[in-house]
Order: sequence, then structure tokens, then C-alpha cells
Amino acid sequence: MIQHYSLIDNTTADQFILEMLKLGKPIETSLVGVFDTEGRGSRRDIDLPFHRDGDYSKDIAAKHSIDYVGLYCIKGGESKTLLEVDGKEIELVLKEGQAVIMNNKNIRHARKGPVGDRLLLRVWIEESEPAKTIS
Repeated sequence: MIQHYSLIDNTTADQFILEMLKLGKPIETSLVGVFDTEGRGSRRDIDLPFHRDGDYSKDIAAKHSIDYVGLYCIKGGESKTLLEVDGKEIELVLKEGQAVIMNNKNIRHARKGPVGDRLLLRVWIEESEPAKTIS
């Protein structure tokens, strides 16, 4: 279990995905980059205010609990990932091969600055229930 967040250096997409799967079951995977001029904020070159994933994806949040959010940096850029942890703001500029895994229940995150051609792999995880023992 990750209480707030974990920053992982020098990893691969495969290693990142395996780490995410240890936390539960994936409920959505997507590429986060500049793809649109309107619509979901994560797909546009705009600043995003502090939020929890699911705040703007009501249909997914109604069906699942987005417990963990993982971002793996495929291609770096200038955009800053901001984390709000216990009232403090932490600023990260993800570089290629870095990943951050966040507890979506305990912290909020934001994005600031030009996204440009930065590209992230995002995974949403719903925490698995512990296996039940048979007596």
C-alpha cells in the first residue's frame, strides 16, 4: 500500500505496469498527451487544477474506486506534475523512464506548464480485496 506517493527512477514500462498490478486491478489505462483542442483536460495543453482522478470522470468513478493513479513518462517535457501532500506542494518534472504512483484517496495532483510533446502512460487501479481464507 502506498500512503501518499512513490517516485520510481530508471524503470521500464513493463516494470511500471507490474508494480501497478501489485496494487490491484486496472480499471483504465490511457496515454496522456496533447491530442485534443477541447474535451478532457488531460488530453489538452492546459494547466489542470488540483484534483483526484475520477473528479471529472464521473461515469468511471460511479462504477469503480480509483484508489491508485500511476504515471509513467514515455517522453519527457517541461510540464510540471504537482502533488498536494499533507498541505504541502511537491513539484515534479517527470523524465523519460520515471514513474510516479499516487494514492488517489490521500493526495491531489495538478499539472502546470506547457505539455508540448510530453507523453505519459496513465493507469488507474482499484484496490483488490484481500483473498479470503477457507477454513
